[in-house]
Amino acid sequence: MRYSVLILSSVVLLGACGPLQWNSSVLGGRTTAGSVGEPAVDTANTLPLAPGVEEAPLDAAGGQIASAGVTAGYTGRASTVASLGDPSQSGLWMETPLVDSPQTARVRSPRGTEVTLILRPIGGDTGAGSRLSIDAMRALGLPLTELVEVQVLPAA
Repeated sequence: MRYSVLILSSVVLLGACGPLQWNSSVLGGRTTAGSVGEPAVDTANTLPLAPGVEEAPLDAAGGQIASAGVTAGYTGRASTVASLGDPSQSGLWMETPLVDSPQTARVRSPRGTEVTLILRPIGGDTGAGSRLSIDAMRALGLPLTELVEVQVLPAA
């Protein structure tokens, strides 16, 4: 009788494991197309977009730019230490005290990768740090949990 209960409970427990996807993106494997939780992939850049981010037209540098409210292009050259900004805000942007109004600029990582994005003004001294969007950090290939010094350059 004990063995029957043991075998039956094992079958029930293993049966519950069927819906799990052992090759999910959480475990580093690939998921099947259309499966729940699969990130959208921007095929032009082959980088996964953040959940909830819809594809937008790409500029010449390959970045998604929302031009609404952008007054001008950034004309300076500066370095700033950047951390991850609010991950719930999608798009390519950087909040920085380097500007007083939204401007288009190019950001270069220490590895040499570049992305064109929107600079958003925040309060603070010009030497204070900046915050990059999760999409910008992914496009630059930066670790999401570290502070990284980036160069801010004119957009074109």
